[in-house]
Amino acid sequence: MIVKIISSWKTKFLPERTVWQGVEFTRDENCREYDWAVVYDELPRGVDKVELACSLDRTILVTQEPQLIKVPSPAYTRQFNYVLTTCDPQVLRHRHYRRGCGCLVQMTGHTMEELAEYPQFEKTEMVSNVCSRKLMKHTNHFKRHRLLEYLHANLPGFVWKGQGICEITRKCEALDAFRYHVAVENTIQPYHWTEKLADPILCLCLPFYAGDPKLEQVLPPESFIRIPVDDPPEALRIIQAAMESDEYTRRLPALVEARRLVIERYNLYSQVLQVVAEHEAAGAPERPAGCIYNRHYLRRNPVNLLEEGWNNLRRRLILRGGGGAAQ
Repeated sequence: MIVKIISSWKTKFLPERTVWQGVEFTRDENCREYDWAVVYDELPRGVDKVELACSLDRTILVTQEPQLIKVPSPAYTRQFNYVLTTCDPQVLRHRHYRRGCGCLVQMTGHTMEELAEYPQFEKTEMVSNVCSRKLMKHTNHFKRHRLLEYLHANLPGFVWKGQGICEITRKCEALDAFRYHVAVENTIQPYHWTEKLADPILCLCLPFYAGDPKLEQVLPPESFIRIPVDDPPEALRIIQAAMESDEYTRRLPALVEARRLVIERYNLYSQVLQVVAEHEAAGAPERPAGCIYNRHYLRRNPVNLLEEGWNNLRRRLILRGGGGAAQ
């Protein structure tokens, strides 16, 4: 089986070819023989439409952004037979909605094949973080930056890497040798967690985590330690206490189990294959191949544009009222 991944991302974090559980995932733009098409967030920039070589019933949209930032329009999502998303079903309505867990693209710098071989990391350093100097106030960027500045000033041995801070070639340079890692999501939303959590777990760093309030439902509770993003002194106290009592050693079995879950269940490929398996088991008749259109192209239709505006208003009302809201 071949799954073609179509995306606007031109990045090494979505490899050109990956074989996972015996299935080939390819990003080759010239590939015209494939069984499933997965669009990761958006079509390539400047491409109005993609003519598919597979049935329209074998299409999956994977959303990238949290619902506070962006929700794809109804006209865009209706094109796909399945939507794999961390958005709340009240916010993103779809006939074949599938709740994703992070819908993860890992960014460690290791390949998934390398990580699956369970490398042993020599932990000679204590605690790190990787993030940029972004200071947007409508997300957690500003609070996170304030927290990290406080930790950098008050926590001996704290290593802060990232764009505009201390450049690194691969993220694993700030993970492989470290026992702990400070992981703060840009948006705190139920069921939405990203590579900020997954990457340290994959490199066997115990995360000090501020993010998804429902995380204990999918990962072992002892595989991470919660810290408050808006209370730097309390976060520092929790981190120091954990390091002094060697929580890393005590929690390592739970961390190893969390790592197994991220590798086997909560990566992009595994979550896509779960949808594929459900579809194959249903055995329903399938439509012929067709086209997927860029969301900007769809906006040229005034009806679609009006529907998108109404949907965005409805989303804001739901989030403001607490229904599926980011916290």
